[in-house]
Amino acid sequence: MRSTLIWLVPLALLGCSSPAPPGESSRTAPAEAAASDASAPPARADAAALATRAIAPLYAAVAPAGETPPRMLNRYVMDILNRNQAGIDAAWAVAPPDARRADDAVLRVLSDVRNLRLDSDPPLPRDLAQPPRLLEVPVRVRAVTAQGQFRYHGWYRVQPRADGQGWQIHSAQLQPTLD
Repeated sequence: MRSTLIWLVPLALLGCSSPAPPGESSRTAPAEAAASDASAPPARADAAALATRAIAPLYAAVAPAGETPPRMLNRYVMDILNRNQAGIDAAWAVAPPDARRADDAVLRVLSDVRNLRLDSDPPLPRDLAQPPRLLEVPVRVRAVTAQGQFRYHGWYRVQPRADGQGWQIHSAQLQPTLD
């Protein structure tokens, strides 16, 4: 009887152990695929890497490593805050010759700016091309100056740069928001 109990305990433990969960086999599959891709020719390995890399369909008009529209707009706002005229003009497809006539002149002509913050929502396609070549980025801007705090809402429309490595501003519309 004791010998039966001695064999029963290990068998019960083996029977209670569960096989790998269904997701477990899928976790090891990419590692095996990567190992098999290592032996593939470089062109095939690059194509496979691009196919598996998740590229947002809205941003596919530029290179995968390119700057996203919200990041470009945040950099643009920093250039406005720091009065970096070269950076401000470089952000536009066609830079306005006079800051007072720019689409976002309300931001560009603010004086004694202490803080400038831009919050953006997900971009919306504004053309029927696939991938879209014109995106509209809804924005909310808060500017703190010596005269007080100002809020604006509106959008920036962006298009791919000529080199395809990022985005540039096509047009903008900003309106004051009352608290």
